[in-house]
Amino acid sequence: MNHAISKEIVSVAQRTGRGIAVEDLGGIRERVRLRRDQRGTLSSWPFHQLGQHLAYKARRAGVPFLEVDAAYTSQRCPCCGHTERVNRPDRDNFQCRRCGLAGPADVVAGVNVRDRARSAWVSVTAPAPLP
Repeated sequence: MNHAISKEIVSVAQRTGRGIAVEDLGGIRERVRLRRDQRGTLSSWPFHQLGQHLAYKARRAGVPFLEVDAAYTSQRCPCCGHTERVNRPDRDNFQCRRCGLAGPADVVAGVNVRDRARSAWVSVTAPAPLP
């Protein structure tokens, strides 16, 4: 992601009064299995740098920024909560085996990231309970 794109993401979040949520991509190189010819491409991806750059720009602009657990975001149905590997029959598609929700896998994962960020934000900003 280049600087202009990250600047635009932060600008839109600031203008609309929203925050930015991303998956915590720490350890992705160890979790992902690739063909031998794809390994060089993966090792050159600056995952940590991307997250740090977005966090920095968001902090400077006063935009909330959260990293959420990436586990099962592309296999979990945001409607019914059913989580199963076969919900994602291939890289591009999602189809829940329980309720039938279907759509692009990246969109479904994005909805799950958003929902996790909302839940985390509520617990972070909730007032302290009265004694």
